[in-house]
Amino acid sequence: MPELSQSLRGQVVLLSGGSTELAAGLALALARQGMRLALAGRGADLLELAAAPIRAAGGACLALVSELDTPESAAAVLDATLAAYGRVDVLIMVSPFWGGGLIHEHNVRTWDLVLNANLREPFLLARAVLPVLRAQKSGQIMAVGSDSGLGIYPQDGAYAVALHGLNTLLELIRAENSEFGIRVHSLGPGLTVTDEFDMAGQPNLLAAHVADWVVFLLTRPPHLRANGPILI
Repeated sequence: MPELSQSLRGQVVLLSGGSTELAAGLALALARQGMRLALAGRGADLLELAAAPIRAAGGACLALVSELDTPESAAAVLDATLAAYGRVDVLIMVSPFWGGGLIHEHNVRTWDLVLNANLREPFLLARAVLPVLRAQKSGQIMAVGSDSGLGIYPQDGAYAVALHGLNTLLELIRAENSEFGIRVHSLGPGLTVTDEFDMAGQPNLLAAHVADWVVFLLTRPPHLRANGPILI
């Protein structure tokens, strides 16, 4: 009977959106699986805050401050990861922030910022990392986005457009790279908080629950892979 899970121990994960609280929670969960981490994000202090408990527990965690807004910056993050660990096995891209509004009233600067952070940045990172994964004929790419990429919600604006585009990007990556042993996952959480209940007293999806799903997807063997985005 085939194994129902695979070990991540010793593998290297490059995780973008590392300045966010959700990415920090994912990083800690992956470190507990024995992975070596490279966290990329804009905030140096927040990256170090995320890396500290991993290092304190004896794990390996590289903090890479980058805007990730150019091909050169994406390549630099990849090069730093390869220099530190000698390889990369997994790329996880966390959508860093929301921005929306009625289309006819939508702030144009917000539109550009949200599209850049949630769609351009994943494109640049995948573009940089894919040649490495294709050459080694193995690896996984995951986007942790939102249910906004699966449905249509009024006033989601730029965020909805970016997340629908992100899911399409992941589907293209899957279609173009499955023959190279590269597995692709797209995870669409609902509202995610770190407290058990929101301000209205309603239960929300915990960041720890998202981390459980990330580990589950990454450790599943190929014969159990999912096709298309997963809503949680």
